[in-house]
Amino acid sequence: MADKQRQDSDAEHYYDYEARFIKQKREQERINFLPRVIQPAMFAKGEFALGDMRVFSRYTVAPLSTLTCGFVDLAAGARSEARRMIPSVYAYIVEGRGECVQDGVAYSVGAADLVLVPPYTIWQLIANSNHGLRAWLPQIRLWHGQGLLRRDGGAADDDAKTGAIVHARRQVQTPAAGTTRYDWFLTRLAEENRVEREAPRLIRAADCPWETTRQGNLQFYLNRWTETAASGLDVMAQRIDAGARSGEHRHIFEELLLVVSGRGYDLHEGTQHRWQAGDLICVPPMLV
Repeated sequence: MADKQRQDSDAEHYYDYEARFIKQKREQERINFLPRVIQPAMFAKGEFALGDMRVFSRYTVAPLSTLTCGFVDLAAGARSEARRMIPSVYAYIVEGRGECVQDGVAYSVGAADLVLVPPYTIWQLIANSNHGLRAWLPQIRLWHGQGLLRRDGGAADDDAKTGAIVHARRQVQTPAAGTTRYDWFLTRLAEENRVEREAPRLIRAADCPWETTRQGNLQFYLNRWTETAASGLDVMAQRIDAGARSGEHRHIFEELLLVVSGRGYDLHEGTQHRWQAGDLICVPPMLV
């Protein structure tokens, strides 16, 4: 009887492993099939150019599953819809100037600035009366798996239950006493609230110096060690001079790039992918 149970268990583990292997192989085939450079004419309709972050459909437009992005285009004097989300929001100002209003506080923004919006904060972009404004919004799509997808217009009665929960969390300001792991989590919540209150909501390009590195000329805005009110993404700019190239490298995570100006090409495992201004470059994980 024991031998029979062990054989059944071995078979179950074997077929489970086989199914995972087949699924992984199919995903790799789709990564190889889908384009690495997405041109504006290929952008998905609606707010998110690489697919709505609220719809967890892997590899539909680009060979990325955790990253998506969208654009906000405003004519002179126009404004985006006031909105709040549970995830953080990042907005890189591609061109133009104006303001980002967060919970009633206005921050002036200009080209190459990075706007940071903490979770569940009412925010809105307003273009200058004499200039339009274009913003790029990279987003993490993993919120789908946690069910944290609600977006609303910021009215007091839009979602009273969620608002009450967020308000209660933000009232925690004193580190918890005690030595248990639960106490440690509560202490981190107090620290998170402090950072959200005190950290900047705007990173100006002028405050981010260009650095010459082995990967080329880089301008660092945001990384996992930055004390910021909105965390989750690493953000940097790269400048490649005519005829130059970046260093060869790979990441364990996905990478998504917006080509602001110029033209050139990527080499992915030796395969050339040409791009120009306005395109999105999609780099799957663990790819040289």
